[in-house]
Amino acid sequence: MLGAVAAASGHIVVSGLLGFAAVEAGLALVPGFEESLELYGAAGLILFGLGYATWAYFNHNHCVGHTHHGPVPKKSERSPFIFLFGIGLSPCVAALPLFVASGQGGIPQMLLTLSFFAVGVLGALLFATGLVFTGMMKLDHPIFEHYGDVLTGLGVSLVGLLLLVLPHSH
Repeated sequence: MLGAVAAASGHIVVSGLLGFAAVEAGLALVPGFEESLELYGAAGLILFGLGYATWAYFNHNHCVGHTHHGPVPKKSERSPFIFLFGIGLSPCVAALPLFVASGQGGIPQMLLTLSFFAVGVLGALLFATGLVFTGMMKLDHPIFEHYGDVLTGLGVSLVGLLLLVLPHSH
């Protein structure tokens, strides 16, 4: 659940910053860049996912003669949360019109819009994570144990590919 919060936080921060920047830049610039932002976001997810999968594959410690259930992460280790925050760094271009519309009411209205956006993103991601977590707790397979990070990287790339194939900005 903390990982879901980390990913949602990245998404909220980038979308909010982009929304405020869009209002600052002016309404005339926003419509022309929606597809480009989505294209760059998708390409970034694909490259990041493939890079992470490649790194995970070549840095995996292969086990011989015994089984394990993955490394026990240290409580102070931040790298999984930084990774998840990075995944969330894809802007929600569909929310840009909301920020632009709220920008006409000034900073307080934009902050209120950002607050509702944040609650919606956090709520949706935590709910979805909870559903997946309850189902995945029963899934225990050596492939997931040994190559979970590789599969995660490939999954991130797949999300980027889906964003390219099924864009939602037009």
